Amino acid sequence: MKLLIVILAIVTCLQLANSCCCSIGLFNCGCNFFNCNCDTSNGYCMFKDDRETQWTHYRVRCVSTQGRRVEEVCAAKRRKRSVDTRLMEDYKEKYGHLIGLPELNLFYTFDTDKDGFINIREARASLNVTLDAFNEVDTDRDGFIQPAEFDSSLD
Repeated sequence: MKLLIVILAIVTCLQLANSCCCSIGLFNCGCNFFNCNCDTSNGYCMFKDDRETQWTHYRVRCVSTQGRRVEEVCAAKRRKRSVDTRLMEDYKEKYGHLIGLPELNLFYTFDTDKDGFINIREARASLNVTLDAFNEVDTDRDGFIQPAEFDSSLD
């Protein structure tokens, strides 16, 4: 039993280390169109660095924000925040275990009808999203983006 608990704890930590919602505008690496499921390094968001150097000859590479002028720690690594009471009321039945996570708060802003899912209409209303881009995030192809598809830290 103790071994099972340890394994579950390790898997949870690995999921948190590999998923992240980063701020828009940093030219993040590996993000979906919501700017979630981004690549991270030691909990810091990765961004595309396309500066020309004598070594890279203008090659784009992904680098960590750690130690940069603007460091961005992955939201999954931050502490839970105070909860919007409307979010609590709308999501307590379906996603009570996720309430307080910054990624769920972001998901909630895109879920305009507050049914717990993001459909193509909601995604297009907020972002200029193609059906192909939507389908890349909607991994089970049911026509709705669920929190775990939005960002894997919400699994």
